[in-house]
Amino acid sequence: MNPKEKAKELFDRFLERRYTDEDAKECALICVDEILETLNNITPTTEETFESYWREVKQEIEKL
Repeated sequence: MNPKEKAKELFDRFLERRYTDEDAKECALICVDEILETLNNITPTTEETFESYWREVKQEIEKL
């Protein structure tokens, strides 16, 4: 799943729970921030790959 698709999936999951668009976006961004914080404990090579992916997801959420 590419970052744009993942961003939309996260957004939609919160929206399904009857959040407003802004609330769904904020919740999805919180999830991505949590993922990015946990990447500090992963080896640098793996972190670069995962971090770049999740940063792209975050950018796509912000576009929604």
